[in-house]
Amino acid sequence: MSELLQHWKLVTRPFEAPWDTRFFYRSEQHMEALDRLLYLVQEGSMNLGMLTGEIGCGKTMVRAMLQHQLPATQFRIVTIENCGFTMDELVLSILGRLTTPDTAFPGGKLGRLEMLQQLLEAQAQAGKQVVLLLDEAQDLPGQTLSELRWLTNFNGGGRNLITVILIGQPGARPLVEAAPAINQRISLRYHLGPLPAEALAGYLAHRLHVAGHPNGQVFGQEAVALLHRLTRGVPREVNRLAKLALEYGWLSGAAHVTTSHLATIAHDLERNQAMATQSGSL
Repeated sequence: MSELLQHWKLVTRPFEAPWDTRFFYRSEQHMEALDRLLYLVQEGSMNLGMLTGEIGCGKTMVRAMLQHQLPATQFRIVTIENCGFTMDELVLSILGRLTTPDTAFPGGKLGRLEMLQQLLEAQAQAGKQVVLLLDEAQDLPGQTLSELRWLTNFNGGGRNLITVILIGQPGARPLVEAAPAINQRISLRYHLGPLPAEALAGYLAHRLHVAGHPNGQVFGQEAVALLHRLTRGVPREVNRLAKLALEYGWLSGAAHVTTSHLATIAHDLERNQAMATQSGSL
């Protein structure tokens, strides 16, 4: 693999690392999503926010950038990676992240909520705002989603003690709309879509430049256009095909990625998919 990097004048792989904020591409919509979430958290008096997006469109990277830009001296970030829990399980998970491993928790739901409020107040007294990031929000049970309103009642000194951000696939939106007690409390919401065609060349060049290429110009103009058609501008799909394109280009000794490389990849992927489908039907 080091030969591949040398061929393309790279020091690291450009289309990996979904959490590496160096690769964050400041497209118009990704910057707007990040700026809105930063405002929501820093403003301090808003209850809830929601970031949704199509699968593979960059929610993970926006979330990583949000965490990166919130200083640990002012914010305590609690992240729940999956949301298929009851409210009581969710509260227990939050308590576990705000305490030491040997901390004993009250046995009842009310006692746990009171303990959570005390912990949030202690964080506020230490000058920190608690930010709860609930990922995969489309998996929240309806009852849990409705009971999230309990967290919005924790406040002091004119500010919320905790800011909750729901992050999920498009299916999270109808779930929230069906829960009026939560829907009415959401102060900010944003939906991420695929990259437009005119942004893809900049996206590719940025990732390649961060990975060490002198100017990021590896994909030809026609190759960029074909890549957008093949992926519909979905960053995760772009990364997958671009990674394969670098491998094909390296093996053929090419100086740039061409439409021929991408067409070959698309053909191979379609053939493999057809073979897998045929095998599964036997």
